[in-house]
Amino acid sequence: MSFLRAAAARVFGLFVGDWLQSAVVLSIIAAGWFAVSHFGAAALVVLVVLLAGQLVWFARAEGRLTARRRPGAVDKAV
Repeated sequence: MSFLRAAAARVFGLFVGDWLQSAVVLSIIAAGWFAVSHFGAAALVVLVVLLAGQLVWFARAEGRLTARRRPGAVDKAV
């Protein structure tokens, strides 16, 4: 039974994480659209930095979760 519970939690976490990341990306793109229309092309630099930052943020978060789930894995990211 614990296997099914763990599998369900993993699948649920996968979809929730994807939906959360999608919502963050859409929010950044919407804010970027507004910024470009009001401040010009210079706002594209900020948009690119924000999109790259969220990608790194979510990748590190997923890496930490994966490392915690594996027995004996060491999380060296501080």
